[in-house]
Amino acid sequence: MTGRVQSVCKAMDLLACLAQAKGPLSLGELSARTGIPKTTVHGLLSSMRASAVVEQSEADGRYRLGVRLFEYGCAVSRGWNVLEAAAEPLRHAAEETGETVSLASLDRGEVLVLDCADARSGLRVVSEKGARLPVHCTSLGKLLLAYLPSAQQKSVLRACDFAAYTPHGHTSAASLETELKEIRRQGYALENGEYRIGLRSVSAPVFDVDGKVPYAVGVVGMFRRIQSPEMEKSVKLILEAAARISYGIGYRGAYGKELGYAAN
Repeated sequence: MTGRVQSVCKAMDLLACLAQAKGPLSLGELSARTGIPKTTVHGLLSSMRASAVVEQSEADGRYRLGVRLFEYGCAVSRGWNVLEAAAEPLRHAAEETGETVSLASLDRGEVLVLDCADARSGLRVVSEKGARLPVHCTSLGKLLLAYLPSAQQKSVLRACDFAAYTPHGHTSAASLETELKEIRRQGYALENGEYRIGLRSVSAPVFDVDGKVPYAVGVVGMFRRIQSPEMEKSVKLILEAAARISYGIGYRGAYGKELGYAAN
């Protein structure tokens, strides 16, 4: 292919082979698995070994990935900024839904809004950047709770006061825990007038490079009802936005694959 340096491509193939292997590989094994001649493999490995990109065992001569790649990976992860990654997906979702779209995280048992976007014709209906929201009656809060490790989730639920903002919200940990399981199953959270009468919302998980969910993205507005075409559209758009943000901060898992935002 025009513009490709064959030696670099072969070096990348060797690194990919080592990354996929369950243990160190010999020169012959690397040659057999990649189809690259042994002499070429040896030359490339020698060059990469000098830069600590690969390491060779003194005991048996086998090769494995080097510590320099770990350093490079840390440098890459430091460059992933969730606010930068979220800016365009938030804006797009807000324009398409005509409603407020927010990015949030959990902080001391509350939802902390990190950023938000409003459609030009829309009305800010709930929150703004820096606002704090309850976890038990907002789709953002329920989503973030649903993806917490079990022990951490139970700790947050024990500290929750389950204040009744409307007649429709959860009043106990037991009822909320049942919904949290459903949220994990379906991959998004809904809120139906639990925090403010007349407001409904949907939120989706934002995965990080380790597959954890430190953030959620959600849209909230005066949707007529949960079962409506505009809400169905919002679910699709917020899942797309979450997948885009996840990819932007380094997640390469299966989430969002059908939307085209997982690694090829």
